[in-house]
Amino acid sequence: MQPEEKIPSLKHLAHDLNNIFTRILTSVELLKHKNPTDLETASLLNNIEAGTYLASEIIENSFGKYKSNTTRRINVNSIIQDVIRSFALQQKNRIVFSLNLEPKLKLITAKYSDIYRVVMNLITNSIEAIVDTGNISITTNNSAENDQIIIEITDDGCGIEPTLINNIFNEHYSTKSKDKNSGVGLSIVKSIVELHNGNIHVQSESNATTTFTIRFPAAVTSARIKSEEQKTILVAEDEDLLRELLCELLQTHGYKVMCASTGNEVLDLLKISSPNLLIVDRKMPNVGGIECITALRQQQINIPIILVSGSHTENTDLIFSLNIDRIVNKPYNFEEMLSIIEELIL
Repeated sequence: MQPEEKIPSLKHLAHDLNNIFTRILTSVELLKHKNPTDLETASLLNNIEAGTYLASEIIENSFGKYKSNTTRRINVNSIIQDVIRSFALQQKNRIVFSLNLEPKLKLITAKYSDIYRVVMNLITNSIEAIVDTGNISITTNNSAENDQIIIEITDDGCGIEPTLINNIFNEHYSTKSKDKNSGVGLSIVKSIVELHNGNIHVQSESNATTTFTIRFPAAVTSARIKSEEQKTILVAEDEDLLRELLCELLQTHGYKVMCASTGNEVLDLLKISSPNLLIVDRKMPNVGGIECITALRQQQINIPIILVSGSHTENTDLIFSLNIDRIVNKPYNFEEMLSIIEELIL
């Protein structure tokens, strides 16, 4: 059998795994909501969440020439907290970590693994700059001047001589001893940041504090006036557990929810009700998401639509012709879903 003949089955496997990942992430989000003050449990749940995203992207990147470059809306605060937790125990007698994270930090559009790599490399760099004991502080903010987020990572390690600062982002350049990592980490950081239309700046002096400042553009949002009226969302998902989890989460955030397991059920419900938004899975038995949307558009039903897909290979011309407002790829995080819902109907 030629390699090309195996691709459909591999894609089908990826679709099924992304359904499982989405179920895990939705369960994690619901547990966080039900136990908001249990910090120890939240830490474990965040580890599960981070591992799930990374596993999903590893699977995506396993397709060779078919690999996906799918991005999603990401909360950088969550990644920072995940990375710090991974270092806190092993560095507890040497380094004090301080977090000052903007609770309403805007989301950015990126690959989870890329931003994780940026944060991991910068924190590792700060840890290695501290000889004995020291402090690392991480701050996040929304920019008041433009639609960006700002991340600042500061350490009180050995610092960098001003004459060397211009070289630190060059590949293979390093101020560290040769028994430690080369400068590849910071060159990768700069490349990833610029790939996401961001920028990175460092301020430091020898034997003084060093601060890396990263700016990323915030995810594009639509300016809408928030309504006090309770909104109704119709959720169409054939996997029972995932549908129940998503519906429960939406209800906990104040939405009225209607549920359907097939495209036919969606069309029947739309005959007797008028929801404010439809969230529909791409792959459902009998009448799938695209067929369902095609039918309702033919009936001149023009509600906003979020298409949930596990394939990452949607026909953009078809999406445009059906006036589908957003595509959310599995596995999605609930914060990403909420932000899109707010854009479309609030």
